Amino acid sequence: MTMMSNLLILPLLLPAVCGLGLVFIRTHSRLSRIFSIGTMALTTFVSLALLIYVMYNKPLALDFGGWKAPYGIQFVGDSLSLLLVVTSSFVVTLIMAYGFGRTEKRAIRYYLPSFILFLTVGVIGSFLTADLFNIYVMFEVMLLASFVLITLGQSVEQLRAAIIYVVLNILGSWLLLLGIGLLYKLTGTLNFTLVSQRLNEMNDKNSIVIVSMVFLIAFGAKAALVLFMWLPKAYAVLNTELAALFAALMTKVGAYALIRFFTLIFDEHHGISHPLLVFLSCITMLIGAFGVLAYKDIKKIAAYQVILSIGFVILGLGTNTFAGVNGAIFYLANDIVVKTLLFFIIGSLVYVTGYRQYRSLHGLAKQEPFFGVAFVVMILAIGGVPPLSGFPGKVFIFEGAIENGNYIGLTLMIITSLIAMFSLFRVFFVMYLGNEQRGEAIVFKKIPQYRKVLIGILVATIIAMGIAAPLIFKVTENATHLNMDDGLFEKMVNPHLMKEDK
Repeated sequence: MTMMSNLLILPLLLPAVCGLGLVFIRTHSRLSRIFSIGTMALTTFVSLALLIYVMYNKPLALDFGGWKAPYGIQFVGDSLSLLLVVTSSFVVTLIMAYGFGRTEKRAIRYYLPSFILFLTVGVIGSFLTADLFNIYVMFEVMLLASFVLITLGQSVEQLRAAIIYVVLNILGSWLLLLGIGLLYKLTGTLNFTLVSQRLNEMNDKNSIVIVSMVFLIAFGAKAALVLFMWLPKAYAVLNTELAALFAALMTKVGAYALIRFFTLIFDEHHGISHPLLVFLSCITMLIGAFGVLAYKDIKKIAAYQVILSIGFVILGLGTNTFAGVNGAIFYLANDIVVKTLLFFIIGSLVYVTGYRQYRSLHGLAKQEPFFGVAFVVMILAIGGVPPLSGFPGKVFIFEGAIENGNYIGLTLMIITSLIAMFSLFRVFFVMYLGNEQRGEAIVFKKIPQYRKVLIGILVATIIAMGIAAPLIFKVTENATHLNMDDGLFEKMVNPHLMKEDK
């Protein structure tokens, strides 16, 4: 058990060491690419092995320096955190393999591959940490790397978009730090296990609700829950691989934190917070739906698809039912893969044609029919059409909404899912089946074959996740039980703290 617990540091350590190593070999682009892809592939396999171990045994807890919780820094690898670590590592591997196109040498000169890996360190650390202060530290590692990625070596337009992104995320970080301070004042600890126990024993319900609202706003801002203003402009001006990275990971960390905190820590005080989560998810779905219909810029359409999917996840969480939370976790893992595919395809189409306005992309079918198949699979997955990966999670979110009586949220989810599909099919029909008169004047570029292979891998993954949904649901059900069942997380992760309290 101790040996396996020590391996829990590897998903964090491997990309961190690789990111530092790339600084010294940045002039060797081929070696840098092999090193980074190999490291992330190894991280994926290690994380998968840890997840399989956890499913057959119990969650792994790593106490740094031998200091037992709550006195030392603790990482916990449970089914929820490791599922997201595996998925995130997998898509980062593909993003590193996708490369930086014509700007490959310039990107390496600007240390962009290193900062991608540092961002990954922050994301994985956020999933694994089991204390309040270190989730703040990991968020800051992630955000500092993202600030560099969104500005370094790029256009003036990107610098303008970065201003809103930086300001809103800094405000979110301040709120997070405020919430941590307030929660420490209430409980006298930063460890998830003891915080959860002591909040459940407190009679001051009003203080707990106020603190929970601070965390809801802080994590909601990072997940683009209603507070979405930073996302569309930032994502639209990023190049393909960075847009895919941000879409796959940045909002998902905020959504993960909301799931963890509002099932484990604030689970006994859901009278206000969970109905509010449902309400905010409905607003977010409407924002996403209006956004995907309003724009003709395919990158902005893709950005609003990210916002829309966050509404789905938080609706499942807000139902406060086993089925709803189970569906939210599944859909969150699925969305990491789907949004990577979405931005790979959109970015590739922009590269091939040179246009972002979809009405200028007529005649693409003859040039790149492969993208037509990948595009349709992606649209159906986003819409939740069986047997693709978007379907199973949505079914359980539907069940949770019905069980909790959230019929308005359920109706909005169905309607906005159809709108999401319509907005993308509209793009598809214009690009592939529209009048080719304009398209004949466009000189289409050839996209490298290996990038088509990467898109094919994601398409296959989406199909496989849908077919293998019963297997994945064993993981998500384990995660849901661990976080929602009274005292189970404490018993499985830190049983010595339960004895101490007794």
